[in-house]
Amino acid sequence: MGRLWERRNAYLAGACVVATLGLWIAGNAFRGATPTRLISSTNLQVVDGWWIRLSFLYALAFVIVGALIVSRRPGNLVGWVACGIGLLTAVYSFGLGYQTFGTYVDANLPALGFVRWLEQWEWALPVVLVLFFLPLLFPTGKPITPAWWFLAPVVIVGFMLAFANFYVGQLMGLAGSLLANVTLVIRFRRAGADERQQIRWFALAVLLLAIVAVAGVIVGSAVYHNQTVVFNPYFDVLIPLAFTALAISIGIAVLRYRLYDIDVFIRQALVYGALVVLISIVYFLTVVSVGSRLGVPRNDPAGAVAIGAIVALLFQPVRRRLQRLANRLVYGKRATPYEVLSRFSHQMGDMVATNELPQRMARVLAEGTGANRATVWLRVGDELRPAASWPEGGSADAPPLRLLDGQLPPIPGTADAVPVRYQGELLGALAVAKREAMTVTERRLMADLGQESGLVLKNARLTTELVERLDDLQASRERLITAQDTARRQLERNLHDGAQQNLVALKLKIALAKNLAATDPKRAQATLDELTGETNEAIETLRELARGLYPPILAQEGLLAAIEAQARRTPIPVEVSGGPLRRFPQEMEASVYFCVLEALQNVAKHSGASRATVRLQQSDGRLTFSIDDDGQGLDPAKARRAS
Repeated sequence: MGRLWERRNAYLAGACVVATLGLWIAGNAFRGATPTRLISSTNLQVVDGWWIRLSFLYALAFVIVGALIVSRRPGNLVGWVACGIGLLTAVYSFGLGYQTFGTYVDANLPALGFVRWLEQWEWALPVVLVLFFLPLLFPTGKPITPAWWFLAPVVIVGFMLAFANFYVGQLMGLAGSLLANVTLVIRFRRAGADERQQIRWFALAVLLLAIVAVAGVIVGSAVYHNQTVVFNPYFDVLIPLAFTALAISIGIAVLRYRLYDIDVFIRQALVYGALVVLISIVYFLTVVSVGSRLGVPRNDPAGAVAIGAIVALLFQPVRRRLQRLANRLVYGKRATPYEVLSRFSHQMGDMVATNELPQRMARVLAEGTGANRATVWLRVGDELRPAASWPEGGSADAPPLRLLDGQLPPIPGTADAVPVRYQGELLGALAVAKREAMTVTERRLMADLGQESGLVLKNARLTTELVERLDDLQASRERLITAQDTARRQLERNLHDGAQQNLVALKLKIALAKNLAATDPKRAQATLDELTGETNEAIETLRELARGLYPPILAQEGLLAAIEAQARRTPIPVEVSGGPLRRFPQEMEASVYFCVLEALQNVAKHSGASRATVRLQQSDGRLTFSIDDDGQGLDPAKARRAS
């Protein structure tokens, strides 16, 4: 029901635009069909003055801005007020042309008396909307508190009394307008930074309009001896231009400070509004001369409208340049959503899979949505990690986020986030942070970028995983070098403390036996007997060292015999099962042997086991082994990663 109501509001707002254009064209057609020579000099200043000629400028400006606000924010009364200003101005312009044609050409026009009566007071309605309702409601569409609504009936009653020639009515209207502007000042003091900037634009235009209006009253009374703001050579031009500036100020607040989601619509309005203005200017300059050359009667309204349509067709080539200008006004330095996607696709084709891609993606996203910060998140394993952000350094150091059952988790500090998938696989996310709520256009742009960037994040994740593997490989190489250096130092220490000491002792005892052979043969013989035992001990020490390098039994008899020999030296009983085994490559046998050797040493030192079992098995050319013991074991979750 809500969407249906919004759609009706949008249609009604569009109808206001069409009606404003239609009334203005029809009114000018009636005026163009009235010969100027028939109009009295007094009425000619009113009917054909610059005030009337330029009134369509601010009428179109107000009704277009108002219609766009209504179409996107139907609950905001500022849009309806702006539509009312433009439409009521067009009604007055039409009535003036209709009344003029009926007075000087065809007195039998229907409802002519009603139109004359309406023209006497209808002109004040858009003035009341501008001077009272706009400052009361801008920019939220509501008064600062509901209590301020009491001013509305006061101003309306004052307006009615003023036209009944009661001066108190003028005072009531003036007081209501002043209080409405006071509420705008109060709103400014309470507002945030963005809303204050919007009010500044609006207040500047209101101040300009007030200055021009007061000056117009003074000049009109003192110089031209009338009681109106317009209908003099200077303020006939300044007053409609001041009203136009007010409409433009609302548009600037909408465009530059993003009060509403109407970027695309404003852009089109600027284009076609500018075309209407150009067409209108040429219409005023050429309709009479072109009509006379074509032989069209000057009192034929259809002929005047047809000439205007012909002139409009001549402006089609101008539309493209106006389109570019409108894009610049609406988006500033930002690109349109289509340009954002096009530029991003082009950059994807020119760049390789490096860390620059996520960074470029974050920048495109931030510039396309006008976000304060945009972040590209990358899935690595079961985590989301920030891969890049724009502006740089914004949230690239944020902690990783855990996936929720493989789905995108809530990302804190963001206005919106969309998942990025490729072939159904979640690869990451795009997130933006903004002070304002995300608009429909921006959400659609994010979704389209998410679809376009699936392959980018796929490559980025592969690059990240490859970098991590390279880091692991580098760390593994460093650990291997460290282990080799440790083993070398251990071997050096064992040789120095073991075999070298044994050989030095043997050398000294040989010298001693040589000296004792001539003086004490019995003692020399005992020394030689000791040398035999110590020589056997030195040989065994060297064998133990050799086993740590590459045991001879492994090269000669194979893996099973080498492990059985080592099992016999282990302090606890070790059962070796399996076999017979064929010979495997030397590197494979050495790797299995030293793994079993290390495992048995750990069992003997740390497990407190009373027995152990080593199982060897070959199948389909593959060799498998396992070591079991009845010791206390350890918790795998608390174990350090192996080096």
